Amino acid sequence: MFYRPEDGVAADVIPYYENGTYYLFYLKDYRDFARHGEGCPWHLLTTNDLVNYEDHGIVLERGSFSEQDLYVFTGSVFRGKDQYYIFYTGHNPHFPYEGKPQEKILLAVSDDLLHWKKVKDFSLSAPEWYDPHDFRDPFVYFDEGRGVYRMLLAARTKIGPADRNGVTAVAESDDLLHWQVLREPFYAPGSYFTHECPDFFRLGDWYYLIFSEFSDKIATRYRMSRSPDGPWITPANDTFDGHCFYAAKTCENGDGKRIAFGWNCIRNEEKDDGIWQWGGTIIPHELVQNADGTLSVRCPAAVAAAYAQSFEYREEMRFGTCVCGDKIRLGDPNASSLILFSEMPDNCKITARIRLERSGKDFGLLLRSDAAAEKYYKVKIEPAYHRMAMDRTPRTLSFRHCEVETERRLTVHEGDTLDFTVIVEGSVLEVYVGGVAMGARMFDFPQGRFGFYAEHCVITVSDIALYRK
Repeated sequence: MFYRPEDGVAADVIPYYENGTYYLFYLKDYRDFARHGEGCPWHLLTTNDLVNYEDHGIVLERGSFSEQDLYVFTGSVFRGKDQYYIFYTGHNPHFPYEGKPQEKILLAVSDDLLHWKKVKDFSLSAPEWYDPHDFRDPFVYFDEGRGVYRMLLAARTKIGPADRNGVTAVAESDDLLHWQVLREPFYAPGSYFTHECPDFFRLGDWYYLIFSEFSDKIATRYRMSRSPDGPWITPANDTFDGHCFYAAKTCENGDGKRIAFGWNCIRNEEKDDGIWQWGGTIIPHELVQNADGTLSVRCPAAVAAAYAQSFEYREEMRFGTCVCGDKIRLGDPNASSLILFSEMPDNCKITARIRLERSGKDFGLLLRSDAAAEKYYKVKIEPAYHRMAMDRTPRTLSFRHCEVETERRLTVHEGDTLDFTVIVEGSVLEVYVGGVAMGARMFDFPQGRFGFYAEHCVITVSDIALYRK
């Protein structure tokens, strides 16, 4: 369902949509220096439905050790008048030791989106007021108001605290070949180390700027404005997912739906207590514009519909207060309660409705639990903290004193009903509820049962369904 290459991981996705096909260019990290050497190329995936993917292999080769694009890092795909353009980041970590910029903006062109030729005499370097080693991730669009092409860039100023001098820079061009970087940045809040992978689009009366930062929550964020030039408003919930969804960029399909493609990152040695790693598995989220202009997310309809085979389950265990009928009333204001059902398939979808009858500590879903309910993953809703979070029991030694592994802002009051859609594929977990998504990983417990729990609160659970692909 979710794409990851067999011989490595997928990192930043550069999406482009045309004539019913998503062209998903992605950074391929082999994670095997001995066999593949250093550097990172672009691969190309195509899909018509976000479910079935074809990998066309390398479309932008990495350069040599002595070339600027040893690592072919993030950029954008743009259709010009007579051909397609890829503006991308040429990254060589060895160049600073030689007194040369680590990063420059480079160019490749194509007639068919499949075969690309690098334009050897094109490069764009950081001007003197930006750090020459952090100048990357070009996003190109045509500004109708100005009548020029614009390029947004992840850049860093040379003044200010190091963890706050990231900006979204902007350059302009009349012909896509000659660019001038403007001194005034496009967006500079003084909040983050950098604004990676910028993206910019319009929905109705609102303009949106997307970027990813790794100095605060390590997340993909967005800003909104009535004008393409700002001022940029920061919504109360300015992310689409947690730190397990990074470097997201978007494209609009033929039905007017906008899909954000990010990656659910892996952990070192693929263990629950491993350090989070760069790259992983490609995840699509559909963006939804709310009445006030803010954005929420949902599982793309094609992904949800792919789980069409109903999978029978049975009750296996109760603990605490549980009354079963057409609906399950679970919980006690002063105690813990849970109900477990049969084992989950490795690749499945779970849907359910949960109504909070009486608020308390937390409630939610149990995933991959053992028969005794002593080992499991937990998607928990904590009304007092206005959040949804991912946890596990028992916690690993490394994370025993951590409060949660990942969290999302979610406000729930007594009487509210939440509709859950949970997608599990191997170690990948994606949870959708209340316009919020939360991605996570589940490495240590590969099988187990699913269920529901209530900790010092009372809930009603209904419309439970289990599907497999």
